[in-house]
Amino acid sequence: MMLCSHSRISIPAETWYFLDLLKRFSIDRPLDAAEIESAVSIITDQLNRPEMKLEPQEFRRELSQLTEPYLRDLAEIVYRWHMRVEGKARWGDKTPVYIQIVPELARMFPNSQFIFLVRDGRDVAKSFQVRAWIGRWLHNNTREWTSALEYQQRWTRSGLRERILLVRYEDLVLETEGTLRKICGFIGEEFEPQMLSWEQIVDKHLPPDSLQGRHWKLKHRIRPEAVARWRREMSAREIFVAEAFMGAHLRRLGYECRYRSPLWAPAFALTRLYCRVGLNGSRNLVKAVMKAVGFPRKRLGS
Repeated sequence: MMLCSHSRISIPAETWYFLDLLKRFSIDRPLDAAEIESAVSIITDQLNRPEMKLEPQEFRRELSQLTEPYLRDLAEIVYRWHMRVEGKARWGDKTPVYIQIVPELARMFPNSQFIFLVRDGRDVAKSFQVRAWIGRWLHNNTREWTSALEYQQRWTRSGLRERILLVRYEDLVLETEGTLRKICGFIGEEFEPQMLSWEQIVDKHLPPDSLQGRHWKLKHRIRPEAVARWRREMSAREIFVAEAFMGAHLRRLGYECRYRSPLWAPAFALTRLYCRVGLNGSRNLVKAVMKAVGFPRKRLGS
């Protein structure tokens, strides 16, 4: 929403269709009639969500103006329609899973730039667990974050590194204007003060049911309390499990870990093994593990 508040930038709701499109179609040649129809079906399936705003029939009208379209031309119809309606000059996309296909997107859009927004994984995992998006077990709620960070590490070590900006969520919360100025500098745009008042455009971008559901916080100012929530909301046992799965990436990104000593490594390894293999089996396994490594029962919990 901060970027959408810029006078030149349009970012629609998450599109999701690039994953399927890139699996099935070439980006290096025009699509034939059968491929076009198949690609259109994939794209318009996502347009049925109210937050997309662009109706499938309107998409097909836009498509009818193209001659020998490449995959890029079809995929870009959605963004260009939003740009025109909003009177903007550039578009972006915020679909999280697209971190998996950054090289393909970079080839398809040679002038594209990528902003990786990373938050402390313990806050992410706890949020997922509270929302019950993945399941009750904390270690399952660490997977999406660790997977994304593995992609982030891979792409920033590649030839794409000059096109990638890493932004920490905590900086965006605690030093909002300075971080936004850094982002604007990276993408070659002037910082605009209205980016700090993104709440004013939320109603225009999202349907009411979305704002009453998972996006309800968008109309609230961000507060310092949003940073390091895990310190208040996680038990010692949960922190230990989270750091057993996330610790390497947390340390690489400069986040402070509670269990920092290398001496915890064997206990971390046993914890990962138990969570992956033995969690649904006998509780005796975890008791044996904790006894073997001498972990204080009081701190970990029964």
